[in-house]
Amino acid sequence: LHSVELCDGRLAALLGMRGAGPVLVLTLSLFVREICTMAPAEREQMRQTVEEMFYHAFDGYMERAFPHDELRPISGGYTDALVELGAPAQPTRRGYSGVALTLIDSLDTLAVIGNASEFARGVRWVSENVDFDIDIDVSVFETTIRLLGGLLSAHMLANGTMVDGASHVRVAGYGGELLVLARDLGERLLGAFDGCEALPRAFVNLRDAKAKQASHQRLEQCSAGVGTLLLEFGVLSRLTGDPSFEHAALCALRLLWSKRSKFDLLGNTLDVRTGHWRNPTATIGAGVDSFYEYSLKAYLVFGKPELYAMWNASASAVEQHLRVGPWYGE
Repeated sequence: LHSVELCDGRLAALLGMRGAGPVLVLTLSLFVREICTMAPAEREQMRQTVEEMFYHAFDGYMERAFPHDELRPISGGYTDALVELGAPAQPTRRGYSGVALTLIDSLDTLAVIGNASEFARGVRWVSENVDFDIDIDVSVFETTIRLLGGLLSAHMLANGTMVDGASHVRVAGYGGELLVLARDLGERLLGAFDGCEALPRAFVNLRDAKAKQASHQRLEQCSAGVGTLLLEFGVLSRLTGDPSFEHAALCALRLLWSKRSKFDLLGNTLDVRTGHWRNPTATIGAGVDSFYEYSLKAYLVFGKPELYAMWNASASAVEQHLRVGPWYGE
């Protein structure tokens, strides 16, 4: 929502959502207050600053690293970083030369800032050149939030099915190619799941997830890795009509939530095989952080009361047990 829309009454609609409790109301109110008290000139200056920062990074990548995954900002070189994400012990580099990870991750931002021509060019390039039938091991979490999320958001924008106000970035002649790629990727990621009674594995082999275990398969999985899949998997199910993606991610989230402490706090890492905590430290930092983010976002997108209940209970527990003055401990 634009800040002006928030200031002229849209806040009432947000706060009127069924089940919205005091923590959600407070969070949204603080955000809106910050935006609404900002002078128009200050908002415009901040918008321009963000746009300049984006183009500095994006143009540097396109000029020096594309179609590899990421730019090395100091040397000006590139790295095919998809196989490095999630800190695997032995990245599977052999035969891998990138899938333009940064471009896919940036497509929706190009649309948001209004660069329809570059967005359309990127959509067409990805549609014609990216293939996920690769014998590499990848982090399920990182691949979901960067690649799957990037493909889904770009598809909705290119297809003209996004929210009002985005019709100007609709790509002429687009036939849903990004959704086909997203579904193919989602099916490969499903190989990390073994039903509702087991936690999903942290890594998966894209070529043959079920028959071939990731070469550096590890038994440890973090809470964020389990609890940060539903938004993309759920949207993929809604767009394709295939419930298997949302079902797998929701099962994983419910299983994770069932392992919370009596204080409604989650630990950091679990043993995938036993389901027991390896590192039971509760925190809002790395390893857990995006669980809080996604439980709220998934509620806002899908409207499931149980998702809000998870977020409200966990966020309230953080405020009660982890907050120390202006800071949050462990």
